Amino acid sequence: MKALFPTFLGNEEIKNRIGGAILADRSPHAFLIDGDGGAGKRTLTRLIAAALNCERRRTEGYALPCLGCDSCRKIISGAHVDVKELSRSSDRATVGVAEVKTLREDMFLSATEAEKKVYIIDDAERLTPEAQNALLIMLEEPPKNVVILLLASGTDRILTTVKSRTQYIALSRFTPDRISDYIRKNSEAAERLYLSDRAAFDAAVMAADGSIGRALSLIDPREAEGAREMRERAIAFVRACAPRAGFAELKEATDAFPTKRAELSEQLELAVRVLRDMIAVKRADNPPTVFFPTAAEARAEAEPFKINRLISVFEIVMAAHDDCNKNGNVTALVTAMAGRIHLLKN
Repeated sequence: MKALFPTFLGNEEIKNRIGGAILADRSPHAFLIDGDGGAGKRTLTRLIAAALNCERRRTEGYALPCLGCDSCRKIISGAHVDVKELSRSSDRATVGVAEVKTLREDMFLSATEAEKKVYIIDDAERLTPEAQNALLIMLEEPPKNVVILLLASGTDRILTTVKSRTQYIALSRFTPDRISDYIRKNSEAAERLYLSDRAAFDAAVMAADGSIGRALSLIDPREAEGAREMRERAIAFVRACAPRAGFAELKEATDAFPTKRAELSEQLELAVRVLRDMIAVKRADNPPTVFFPTAAEARAEAEPFKINRLISVFEIVMAAHDDCNKNGNVTALVTAMAGRIHLLKN
């Protein structure tokens, strides 16, 4: 039996489902791959594209994809002419209809080398409704031998009509133990950090939030320092949301937030994780945590709060994070968030 996507860690059911469909020539014409940043979405899409066009797909003794044939090598390296990508510009919060229409026109052109033309659309949750409707035409009646791979970090903003015309793939997060084992085996820098500074290593694993890619990046001292500062700002902010804290303390905490949209979005997301853990320990004795290394640490931070206040702050921060991702004015939304928290009664 062929090994299916052996270089992709975990997610065995997903690999068997996709690989089996490709081998049986029953692969869907569109996938929606959902997972957090660093969960492996890009890696999996490259492997799917390679598997669809692998020259040894039907040859016994080779994995799927084989990664050794000419087609696989080109696709994995990003050099294949029939595998196209659409990504959001770093200075824009959304992907507009014009970019999708350009990609759509290319879909009607014949493949140059590949058996299947593959289109990878990153940040699919950032497609405007107009862009999604422009793409919907292709999802309903795709050209022959075209496969569309949508990558998303959450699907709340993706139209139901788009979701219903794709095969949904939800990548699982990895446990801290699984991440620790993997990066120690596959990164000399990670193993060195583990042996020399266990506390810093554990902090990097927790800050990765279930993402192996993120954990590996946080091993770099420069990345690790930036992540440490963001975690400290998130905790300082949540502490300033306590009922006994004054508005001056809350303003000082929010004034320290990044002013660039992408960085602010990440900062608010961290605050959401802090609050999520604090709410969880109010409801259960020893729940799994996503920000704090242990439930005991989360419980210590949650002690000054009543659960109703934590939930209210959580909802306010979630709304601010949503506004940030919708192109809201970053200064105004942070100010409004602080004001709403200050006015809480409980």
